[in-house]
Amino acid sequence: MPFTTETKEEILDYCENHLPEDDWYEEQFDFILDEDLRERIIQEFKAIRFAYKLYEGITAEEENLVFEVRNQILAYASIYEAVIENVIETYYRDTEEYDKLTHEMVLKPYSLPQIKLDKLKNELDHDGKQIIPAFYARSKKDSPKVRFADKCNTAEELGLIHSFIGKDGEIVNLPTEIKNIYSYRNCIHLLAEKRKDITYELDLSKKAYRRMRPFIDQIKEKLREDEKIS
Repeated sequence: MPFTTETKEEILDYCENHLPEDDWYEEQFDFILDEDLRERIIQEFKAIRFAYKLYEGITAEEENLVFEVRNQILAYASIYEAVIENVIETYYRDTEEYDKLTHEMVLKPYSLPQIKLDKLKNELDHDGKQIIPAFYARSKKDSPKVRFADKCNTAEELGLIHSFIGKDGEIVNLPTEIKNIYSYRNCIHLLAEKRKDITYELDLSKKAYRRMRPFIDQIKEKLREDEKIS
């Protein structure tokens, strides 16, 4: 049974109060040139802020609080990943850092005439194992093999994200913190949580939100410095 109109309006007013207007989100992510991706990121950001206000409004506790925190971490980690990957792909494809991120040296079998293979087999023997000729070649990595930590490291090497001095005067290692947030995102699975004894803390989800501001600012500053955007 849905809420009454009055109750629904009260909840919407509470959740949407103090949240930015739509233009604010567009301005924050205007460096994402892929319109579909930019819209999806904005939707995710708006939705997770709305959900935070909703759970704050009911003072969520116990399993409801865990559910809120898990989804906050999942949403923000996904935004971090989408932004980093898109920025590197869009603006830095011609760099050594990008090439190192997306390629690797792999062993590939080398074809030889059968007579030479037979000779090789007779000459070489190692613990009863068959030895075959191979060579190292540069190969493009499959997308799933490019880990988020590697993307984050590449972003740091490019100067897109870096440590900064927080409001309390302490050094904040932004790349490390983002990787830590993402590592929790990978554990958002009931069996993984049990195996790794994962405990979700509200402070981590708040940190995931608070780090979004310097994250965006640093990326846009570097893009301007490199004359990628105006």
